[in-house]
Amino acid sequence: MYSALSVVLGAYEENRGDEYEGALRLLADSRRSGVLSAVAMDAAEASTVEQVGFRIDPLVDRWKLRDLLEERLGWVNAPHAWQVNITRRGDLLLAQVGPLYHSARFAPMERIPASTNPLIAALMVQFAKPEPGQLVYDPFCGAGTLLVEAAALGRDLRLVGGDISARALAAAAANQKTLFPDGALVRADATAMPLRTECVDRVVSNIPFGKRVGSHGANIELYPGFLSELGRVLRMDGRAVVLTDDKNLFRASVERTRGLRLLREVKLATGGLHPSAFILDRTRAAKRAAGRQQRR
Repeated sequence: MYSALSVVLGAYEENRGDEYEGALRLLADSRRSGVLSAVAMDAAEASTVEQVGFRIDPLVDRWKLRDLLEERLGWVNAPHAWQVNITRRGDLLLAQVGPLYHSARFAPMERIPASTNPLIAALMVQFAKPEPGQLVYDPFCGAGTLLVEAAALGRDLRLVGGDISARALAAAAANQKTLFPDGALVRADATAMPLRTECVDRVVSNIPFGKRVGSHGANIELYPGFLSELGRVLRMDGRAVVLTDDKNLFRASVERTRGLRLLREVKLATGGLHPSAFILDRTRAAKRAAGRQQRR
């Protein structure tokens, strides 16, 4: 059909598009793009993906296009279980590629209001850089989306989620059964974490923005309390990635928290909002003090 596969990647981190030329399988396994839009597709390349299911948006010559995809590529018309969605963008005919369980629209997961977008969650977990066997804790776990994405890395991580909401934990427990069965859940206040001092390697969490969940007034007390506990439980070589749209308050709260520093802020977009992922670790002073304590 065409000589190459050219795909526009919706890159959340830089809010830009990248072009990709390569195997469809690599695109299907991508966890950092919301929509992969194929501008051109090679028949031989496409045939390397087994049993591709597709659907077609209402387009001109819809059924003719269906027959061509089935005959030439061996794809299966599967409107309710597709991996490729054929649609139109202006004068272009696009093939949107992506496994259903990574899609914010079709993810077979329990969800609650303000649940983390799975694609944002995957990006946050990548920022956390968890290493094999490490303890990863989400103190505002909600339905457990961040834990699901951490488990998907396949690094034998020890996953623990906490939330003060019984409804949230019920959703997380439903997802835990199939998506992170070796993880643990606990009902707990993020300002009083039921964890030993300096026992957590990585913290990843989508905390209340004060819009859909909570309020800015509540965050004035919540953020400092959470960060104080984060400073207590995080190991000296630990790292935290925290998502919020109450940015000024969070930055100010980090500055007032002893032992923590802001490494990087990454602006994102989700659900009509533009929150930031804040990447934190220990201050140099805290690490030096810990080193002196160990030498005694």
